[in-house]
Amino acid sequence: MFNVKSKSEGDGKLIMYNSIIERRFVDEGVHNITLEIPANEYKSIYDDYDSEIASEILNYHLQYRGDDGRPSNIEIEYEENNIVRISATVNYLGNDHTEYGRY
Repeated sequence: MFNVKSKSEGDGKLIMYNSIIERRFVDEGVHNITLEIPANEYKSIYDDYDSEIASEILNYHLQYRGDDGRPSNIEIEYEENNIVRISATVNYLGNDHTEYGRY
């Protein structure tokens, strides 16, 4: 697994990744994804809410699901209802097999 600004190692990230709720929609041919993560699980692993961490989580999630889409316009936000949301556009057209990593 990846390790960016992480407080802990190992099983904590697996628990968080297993708690992700994924929502997808297509709007006028543009694929969008939103990942929702319980804030307490996110905060037990990460100290900050930034685009590097959001990219790490999203890329790992796509890789885990065998999805070769390429995310762009990645945003992360903390909601008052104790949910961390990571949103992005996922591009599929013209992709070769995606190599996952930081952008």
